[in-house]
Amino acid sequence: MSKPYYWLVAVMNKKEGLMTNQKLRQAWQAAIDIEPIMKNVAGGKPEFYRMDSSLAPVEIAAWHTNLQGLPWNEHNRDKAKRLLQEAGYKKEPIRFMTTQEYKWMYDFALLTKQQLEDIGFAIDLQVVDWATLVKRRNNPKEYDVFTTGIGAFYDPTHAVFLTPSWPGWTTDEDIQRIQSELARETDPKKRMALWEQQTRQFYEKVPVIRYGDLFGLRAARTTVRDFNEKTERVRFYNVWLEK
Repeated sequence: MSKPYYWLVAVMNKKEGLMTNQKLRQAWQAAIDIEPIMKNVAGGKPEFYRMDSSLAPVEIAAWHTNLQGLPWNEHNRDKAKRLLQEAGYKKEPIRFMTTQEYKWMYDFALLTKQQLEDIGFAIDLQVVDWATLVKRRNNPKEYDVFTTGIGAFYDPTHAVFLTPSWPGWTTDEDIQRIQSELARETDPKKRMALWEQQTRQFYEKVPVIRYGDLFGLRAARTTVRDFNEKTERVRFYNVWLEK
């Protein structure tokens, strides 16, 4: 079992369109019930998913957080409806891109659509091939939200979803300020305090929607040698078969 594999994420287009509205992003975050989504994505097997609000996985112990009171997995219908009203949302279709080439992406998008529509969202689920999704996600006129997975990162400044250059375009001044401070600070305790502050900002600003951790399964013959189990994806350099 590969831990971590990805944490599931819905990335919001913060450059153009409906999801530039922070209240609307907060409504999405408040509405979803994450555990049944993760259970379905993992084929009903609890050993293949983990419920966790930290932006860094447990396996990256230096940056794993255990903050209380975060608006994660609230599945609070009343709060979500109130935020929709405050956002001035009038049932405009939200273009949600996903793909069936990664079944887990399609599954969590489909269940998300059902949950969101139940509280008043209108979701236009657009199912495309992965290459098309990757191409379209770079154009802010093409979508409102897209599915993907976030792999492990080993320093908070490597979190692409907090940068203004990655699709979704997180340009929030408060988030960028703390990212700059993290890049300059060298004291580990001060950096951790900044990272905890950044995590709270993440859940307030909602640049993306953080679901749960999904694990993968890898299998190899006993004759395979020097395969690195710790790489994010399957790598075959310096790997050989023993005869």
